[in-house]
Amino acid sequence: MRFPREQARPGLRHAPGRAGDRCLEMTSFQLINILMVAAGTLIMAAAIRIGLRVRRSVPLEFQGRWYVISLLMFFFFSGYCGYALLQLLQKERILELVSALVFLAGALFVLLVINLSRRTIEQLIAEKNKFAAAHADLIRKSDELQKEIAKQARTEHELREAQASMDNIFNSSIPICITSTGYDIIKANAAYYAMFEGDGRKKATLKCYTSRPGSACNTDRCPVKLISQGKEEVVEECAKIDEAGKPSYFIVTARPYRNAAGEVVGIVESFQDITLRKSAENLLAMEKERLAITLRSIGDGVITTDLKGNILMLNRVAEYLCDWPMDEAVGQPLEEVYHVVDFTTRKRIENPVQRVISTGRAVNITAGAVLIARDGWERFITDSAAPILDQRGNLFGVVLVFRDISEKRLLESEISKLEKLKAIGQLAGGIAHDFNNLLTAILGNISLARISADPASAIVSKLEMAEKAVMRARGLTQQLLTFAKGGAPIKKVISLDQLLRESVEFTLRGSNCLFDFEIAADLRPVLADSGQIAQVMNNLIINANQAMPDGGTVTVRATNFITEGEDSLPLDPGRYVRVTCSDQGSGIPADQLPFVFDPYFTTKKTGSGLGLSTVYSIIRRHGGCITVASQEGLGTTFTFYLPAAEAPTGKEREAPREILKGAGRILVMDDDDTVREVAGMMLTELGYSPTLVVNGQEALAAYAKALDEGSPFACVILDLTIPGGMGGRETMARLVELDGEVKGIVSSGYSSDPVVADYGKYGFKAAVNKPYRLDELSRVLHQALNPPFDAE
Repeated sequence: MRFPREQARPGLRHAPGRAGDRCLEMTSFQLINILMVAAGTLIMAAAIRIGLRVRRSVPLEFQGRWYVISLLMFFFFSGYCGYALLQLLQKERILELVSALVFLAGALFVLLVINLSRRTIEQLIAEKNKFAAAHADLIRKSDELQKEIAKQARTEHELREAQASMDNIFNSSIPICITSTGYDIIKANAAYYAMFEGDGRKKATLKCYTSRPGSACNTDRCPVKLISQGKEEVVEECAKIDEAGKPSYFIVTARPYRNAAGEVVGIVESFQDITLRKSAENLLAMEKERLAITLRSIGDGVITTDLKGNILMLNRVAEYLCDWPMDEAVGQPLEEVYHVVDFTTRKRIENPVQRVISTGRAVNITAGAVLIARDGWERFITDSAAPILDQRGNLFGVVLVFRDISEKRLLESEISKLEKLKAIGQLAGGIAHDFNNLLTAILGNISLARISADPASAIVSKLEMAEKAVMRARGLTQQLLTFAKGGAPIKKVISLDQLLRESVEFTLRGSNCLFDFEIAADLRPVLADSGQIAQVMNNLIINANQAMPDGGTVTVRATNFITEGEDSLPLDPGRYVRVTCSDQGSGIPADQLPFVFDPYFTTKKTGSGLGLSTVYSIIRRHGGCITVASQEGLGTTFTFYLPAAEAPTGKEREAPREILKGAGRILVMDDDDTVREVAGMMLTELGYSPTLVVNGQEALAAYAKALDEGSPFACVILDLTIPGGMGGRETMARLVELDGEVKGIVSSGYSSDPVVADYGKYGFKAAVNKPYRLDELSRVLHQALNPPFDAE
């Protein structure tokens, strides 16, 4: 540095001799300054140049300070240049001012540089810290990236595994097909092509409806349409017919096929082969159909229940008997549908299904069970319940089988009645036989007495009254004989119209009851015994009259009737005439109705109890049946059915009541002494010569003896029944062997006996029923001895 010029001047002034040296020294010193300033100027110029070059790279926050530093550098550059110029111009004062400014600028420059360095150092420290944080974050992110890379690797591995798994699934033996919403087959596995195209290598270039046409194609049931409309799953059944015509059946399950955005772009379909299952189902359906046909065909009702006793199934017979259709009965408790009570006590019978469930064994119902249907109809039934076991022997249900035995009970009742009638018939036959023998003796003696008496005497009228009484007694024996074994009506084709009217009018004559007829105009004739049918009507009308002591109306109806054998009536299929007799009486109690046709059963204080039994027996022997219906307080209706006849009715010619005399030997066989005696007297009265024997052996011996003697019998009268001996039928057969010209008359109290009804078939010429009058005997003898009269 140079000292101020004022300080140098005294030396110059006080040492003038040394002035040249000072000038030289100052000049050198000045030169050195100039050189130093020049060097500084060059350095500053270089700095300015560098600053200008890097100023664009200065961070934004340092640009203000860098601008000041740049100005200071320009200032220093200018100062250096000015300082050098002032040195050259020897402007000392200005030079001093410039030096001071340069010092001040230098201080400012140092302050700025220090401050800038501090900020730079702080920035560097912050950047270092930031770098350290960034480095740590980079390391952390690097670790995370490594983990993510590992995770991505695992994901890619899992994706490859999933893809492999999907490929394995897709390429499984189950046919799978992916179809677009445009019905194009996007992808399908080999199993699909093998199934529908016959070539697993074929590419999926077909439309779905071309590849596998089905009933749902191009319809609202198309899976593609349904999935496109929002359904998540569609399941349907389809069939494929191969070239041989053999069907294959599949269950097709379709679900949405979505792209990465979740949009439905098609469907994925899997095809499950159910051909074997379908075959099994068809076989099961056939078995079920056969079972259903069997259940429909059998006449028993069948109900199956679960272990709770609720109905699972019932067949048509059960529906009919219980009056419950299956759609209403299924799920109902058995007691609701199957209502069974005891016929006698009317108490409900224990549920058989519960007994099976509790015991595990089959059970049968007790006797006398009555099923009450929903409509109130009652039927006698028999049933059995058995457990239903699975393959392991576990109980999982119960089957109940029941049968309507109402007809069987009716038939059993009919058989019981017939057995009772058979028993009473055996008794009645013996009684009637003996009684007829007594009546024959009485009636024969009355006939002889009338001939011997004076017609004008009072005794004749009394004999006539006695004869009428005997004839009424004969009617009683005929009722008894109706029960006799082997009795049969003498049937002829008759019209019921007049017979019904005459019977009703005769029986109700003099009573306080009215009568009404409803007889069909086209009523068919019947094949019947008019006397027995009249007896039937008389008994029914008498009962009706007695049931209405205060009067009323008896209504008789007669109509044609046809049965096919499907109803509960014990009748063969065919044509019948139905006759009903209704009264307005008090009716018959329900508990007594089953017994009204039993022998000796009566609800009246007077009466034998044989009236309705006789009616029942007569109708049954005519091949018909009779029923009764009654309500207490409303009256009773009897209905009987008689077989209709196709032939027109004929009219009988009454035989004249005159005594026909004759002559010749007559052989009489009868085991009763009184009958033989009165028969002998009657024959003698008629002009014949009687020979009396007790049994068949005696008759054969007497007839053979007469033949040997050359005085044969003109006729034989043989009693049909000889207790303990040969009767009339066998005796006549033996007599025919002795004499083919023998003329026989069968005599019996059994007017309905087949031998009496068709005597000619057994070799007889005529028949006479005990008891008989003298005129009847004479007419029968005349018929046997005079064949021309046999034409009747």
